[in-house]
Amino acid sequence: MRSLEADLLRCGNLARSAFLRSLGHSTRSIARARRTGATFSPRRGWIATARAAPAALRAVTLGGRLGGASALESFGVWAGHSPGLVVAVVPGASRLPPLLPGESRLWASDRFPANGDRMFRVSLQDAILQHARVSNRAEIIATLDSALHHGLLGQFELAELLAALPERVRPNARELDASSMAGTESLMRVDLRALGYRVDTQASIRKVGQVDLLVDGWYIVECDSREFHDGDAQQTTDRRRDGEATIARFGTARFTYPQVMFRRAWCLQVVAAGLAAGRPC
Repeated sequence: MRSLEADLLRCGNLARSAFLRSLGHSTRSIARARRTGATFSPRRGWIATARAAPAALRAVTLGGRLGGASALESFGVWAGHSPGLVVAVVPGASRLPPLLPGESRLWASDRFPANGDRMFRVSLQDAILQHARVSNRAEIIATLDSALHHGLLGQFELAELLAALPERVRPNARELDASSMAGTESLMRVDLRALGYRVDTQASIRKVGQVDLLVDGWYIVECDSREFHDGDAQQTTDRRRDGEATIARFGTARFTYPQVMFRRAWCLQVVAAGLAAGRPC
């Protein structure tokens, strides 16, 4: 006998009741779980447990699914500075609850219907297409890099997606880099190459280790995140790496997430000034 709890867990603790019935769960057993408090219905036709992600629950309550940046975040894919909850709603949907501040609805049909068991979000490909409506070309490259880095897009899926992207933001496949470990690295790489510099990603340097970006073969650019670069231990490691780079006659620049996201022109000026000064003797 199938376990309703196990099937809901597989679906991210939030699923359509019709899907649960298709798995063999009777209307009576689903109703019994609601009466006992094991599950609840955030909206007609949906069943959830208390462990469901709040953003997914809210999207369903609002009559849609996670879309755009919110769907990307649920996949673990970089989406830049979060705009708040993005809810994808099929065109023609009516009688929808009002939005709260910071929430937005995105009206979109599925171009690439999801075939997984997470019914509370659009497919990864559709999420990227939706995110492209409010992103620039460099940001979409960063998002695609992230999806490729996490192994979430195959080559055929990538080709389909690139063909569907608006020309305004559509990159060439050769511009993408699955080795990029953060969206900020991708943004800096794209902008530095646009300025004519040669940029290697995740380059390995003796005694220094792996660096985010190596510009023109000798200038190191590190894009730090709060998640991985806070704390005394990591700060000590970062400073040791910077010191080893200086000893080995490499130039270095280290930027925080807010600097890359909101002051990138200044970051590029810093790199340009470092390169113009010439390699340390």
